[in-house]
Amino acid sequence: MSSEPGLRERKKRETRRLLAEVATRLFAERGFDEVTVADIAAAANVSDKTVFNYFATKEDLVLNGREEIEAELIQAVRERDLREPVLAVVRRHTLAVAERMHALPAERRAAFRKVVQSTPSVHARIRQMSLQSEEQLAQILAEQTGASANDPTPRVVASIIGVLTRLGYGVTGWPEGKRRSHAETLASIATAFDLCAQGLAEYGSRGQP
Repeated sequence: MSSEPGLRERKKRETRRLLAEVATRLFAERGFDEVTVADIAAAANVSDKTVFNYFATKEDLVLNGREEIEAELIQAVRERDLREPVLAVVRRHTLAVAERMHALPAERRAAFRKVVQSTPSVHARIRQMSLQSEEQLAQILAEQTGASANDPTPRVVASIIGVLTRLGYGVTGWPEGKRRSHAETLASIATAFDLCAQGLAEYGSRGQP
């Protein structure tokens, strides 16, 4: 009996994963707006109601697991050793996201990136989720640094963190239709984090990257 709740949760996770994979594949093949919830349900051999029980919107089907990843970032920043710079914590998290993406089957990665790059409503949902995370991060950083209520620094840093972490998905800042290799994703993460670590005082001046 004790294993029953664990089995149910495992089945729920498997169903969520199946629905997300089927939906993302269909979106990539036919176009996001052309695929209905009924299409997804039929392809996954479940009812329309089952799809809605797991995902409130079609956009959330594409972004399955994103909330969990955002929560992991917030937890990592909240529980960090305060002797360690927050940028180092965020860098580890971003690299972990990149590795998680790389571990997915190539077809699934390609479908995900195609849908994200070509669907404005998915972009909007990503931004909404990011803003929610940035709000929480700003509050945590303000508490950790003792910043005053009118100090904008925690909010600025939280916004930068939001942009940096999105690099882990291998989509941000990449031309539509062009695939970014895992090595290129890691290189872009290194470049961005190194730049932030060095500071932006000279960025954009002649002769600077």
